[in-house]
Formats: sequence, structure tokens, C-alpha cells
Amino acid sequence: MSALDHKPPYELNIGAGHTYIPGFVNIDITDRAEVTLDLSTEGLPFPDDSVRTIVSIATLEHIPDYLFALGEMHRVLEHDGTLLLMLPYVTLTELHLVNPYHLHNFSERSFDLFDPALLKGSAAEDNDIAFRRVYVEYRYMNYVGIAPKPVRDLARRHLFNVVRDFDIGLVAIKDPDRPVDAGEQRAAAMRARMGELLRARTPYSDGAATNGSGPTLPSAAPPSRDRSLKTRLGKRLQPYRERVIG
Repeated sequence: MSALDHKPPYELNIGAGHTYIPGFVNIDITDRAEVTLDLSTEGLPFPDDSVRTIVSIATLEHIPDYLFALGEMHRVLEHDGTLLLMLPYVTLTELHLVNPYHLHNFSERSFDLFDPALLKGSAAEDNDIAFRRVYVEYRYMNYVGIAPKPVRDLARRHLFNVVRDFDIGLVAIKDPDRPVDAGEQRAAAMRARMGELLRARTPYSDGAATNGSGPTLPSAAPPSRDRSLKTRLGKRLQPYRERVIG
């Protein structure tokens, strides 16, 4: 499927260099994606208010001018449209702060600067970007996640290497006079959709590039089983998730 085969309202997957999401318009700087562009300098090829959902996994931190990219996401999203992001947490040192390809830092508070009811306007910025945070979900490292909530909060705010990454769900505010849905039911629905989309990501075939013609389906070979001690322990020590709404 090519980008021309999709019909509005569109759903976009931004950061589709290694995997694509079936049914979405898959966008990346590499030529594997259906739409190839540099979102630091090139606008999204969609009309204003024509996109219902955007998902972007571990991508925004790589884009040099992420404000331009975020502005394009806001432009094409419809009012109350959904933006789902997964980002490395600001205090992660070994995999984030020392990574030369990670150009920006993010926490759950980063997007409060785009909410007119919170911090938008405090930096005297000159843009129309407006979002409201609906939910946050952290992936804690090691055993921090099983500590009592006050301990987790204190550790997350004051210590390094406590949270590996986090998901955040936002809604686009296009008309300040119209309401947006940022309630608990919307948060639960967005969280569930994020989980579905993470599971739906599909690797491209080895060595195959689409050159804009759509994803190449992977082979149907069954996955191999790895019963090593490292793998079994790794599955037991999956990062703990704390779900936070609002």
C-alpha cells in the first residue's frame, strides 16, 4: 500500500525506518517508508486538520528541529486528535544522555509548555502549537518500580537511571474555544491504543527497501526460541510500568 491509497482522516506512523504499522501512513527519513522526508525541515504532505492519529516511537529526540516537527504534527491533526509518543526519559544516562544521536531531553512535564491552561506562553514563544496531556506511563528500571509510590516519585524527580522511557498521550488543541476530551476514559482508550500499535509494528524484510511504494511484507518464518538464562531472566525483569493519568 502506498500513501496515495490511504483516505482521510489519516493515521500516521512517524519514525518508520525499521518497522511499519499496517493501515497507517508510514513516514521516515529513510526510503523504506511510504513517505520519505526530513521532518526537521520538510512539512508533512497532508492538509490541515486531516489526521486523526499520530504515533511516534523513539523518534522525536532524533529530529534536530523538533519544534518544527511538532508544529507540523499539530497542523495536520484535527481538533482533539491523538498524538502518542514514546520517548527516553531525561535522566537516563547510559542510553540517552551520552547518545550522540539523541538531541533533546524530555520528561512528562515537557509538553506542559504547549498547554494554554498550564505553561504555554511562559517562554514568549511564537507558535500555535497547543496540546493537552492525557496520560503518562513510565517504564522503571530494575526494582524501583515495585517501591511505594512516594519513593518512586522522589526517585524519578531526583535520581538518575530510574526511568528508562515513557509513553505520553496528548490531544491537539486547534480551537481554544472548543473543548477537548482529556478524561479518564480517553486516557484508558489512548493507553490501550498505544499498546496495540506497539504490538502491530512489523519489521521490513531483510535488505528490502520500498522506495516509496509501501512496505514489503516480512517472511512468515516462525520465530526461533531462545531459552538461554539471560533471556529467561530478562523476561522476568521486564521494566515495571506505573500508569499516571493527567
